[in-house]
Amino acid sequence: MGNLVKKYLKGDSIIWVIIVTLSIVSLLSVYSATGFLAYKYQGGNTSHYMFRQLFSLGIGFGVIVLVHNISYKWFARFSLVGLYFSIALLAITLIAGVNLNMASRWLTIPVIGITFQPSEMAKLALIVFVARVLAQHQKDDAPTREAFKPIMFYVMIVAGLIFSENLSTSLLVLSVAMAMMFVGRVPLKYLLGTGLAGILLVVVVLILAPKVTFLPRAQTWSSRVEQFFSPEKADRSSMYQLEQSKIAVASGGFFGKGPGNSVQRNFIPHPYSDFIFAIIAEEYGFLGPFVVLMCYLFLLARIGVIVHASTRTFPAFLSLGLGLMLVSQAFVNMGVAVGIFPVTGQPLPLVSLGTTSVLFTCVAFGMILSVSRHNMEEKEKAKKQSAVIVNDEMA
Repeated sequence: MGNLVKKYLKGDSIIWVIIVTLSIVSLLSVYSATGFLAYKYQGGNTSHYMFRQLFSLGIGFGVIVLVHNISYKWFARFSLVGLYFSIALLAITLIAGVNLNMASRWLTIPVIGITFQPSEMAKLALIVFVARVLAQHQKDDAPTREAFKPIMFYVMIVAGLIFSENLSTSLLVLSVAMAMMFVGRVPLKYLLGTGLAGILLVVVVLILAPKVTFLPRAQTWSSRVEQFFSPEKADRSSMYQLEQSKIAVASGGFFGKGPGNSVQRNFIPHPYSDFIFAIIAEEYGFLGPFVVLMCYLFLLARIGVIVHASTRTFPAFLSLGLGLMLVSQAFVNMGVAVGIFPVTGQPLPLVSLGTTSVLFTCVAFGMILSVSRHNMEEKEKAKKQSAVIVNDEMA
């Protein structure tokens, strides 16, 4: 069994453990969070959504196995094609997107009728592209000035197309790209200027929200930020989901109410996606959230190990960008559930219910493991070459 696992599941073993752990947490949490919903809308089949999530995770696991066996060099070669395709899909979604959960973020695939979020694909494509450009412009002991313009050109296109319907994802994309450029030695003055311009733009939009008619969700963003900074002035109805989430977290205590015993799942809107962390805290107390948090922290730590072990710049930047995207998104989701951040609608990677999120998260994990697998193979190859040299010298 051990040999079989080593043969097909290559790369960092701790990341594989993280994937399995988060998948188990996902199934348990989704089953609990959707039990009543499934009973009501799926003819009494309380496990309907759990099996749907199991199917998504099963396909996703297959995607990880497939992608992590592909050389990371192919990701670089097709990065621009993937980015152009993603931008085209985002543009189509902006014009003819399907409105789900009060936002037109979804696109329906013709004939088969499956809906998915092009923004998930665009995030990955952009990170691969940014990693490639940074790698191409690295110089010994010199700033990477030439990389800034081509990167920001495409970052602004992608972030701009996502911005109108999904502010949090747009800001996340910009933040990760900025972090990658910072590590890639792009001059700090460029990054600070861009960051300040982005903050100013968001502030202006939030202040002028009632008048910004071309951004239909601007009023929603403004009210969420207002209720976060001034909850005493906010309308009680607008605070409802956050209050229910806090009740779930607080009522879980240290030991929790036990699996399947959540009460707030019947009151929190979307307890299976945006606020699934609150359900985990309610049912499993301190232990559940601690395990989830440590999974993402360990993932970040292993990303650091992979980056350090990479002998080339592109795989190092690729792993860094993908890792930052996954961990940042997780922290935002968990922060929203406990009231640290305004409500955003970011899913918890690999845990929240949702086929699109699960599959593209698995693609990201596959890419990271591809780099890890390559690093380990290079290390093993170097050991063998060293052993041959030693044997030759002894002979």
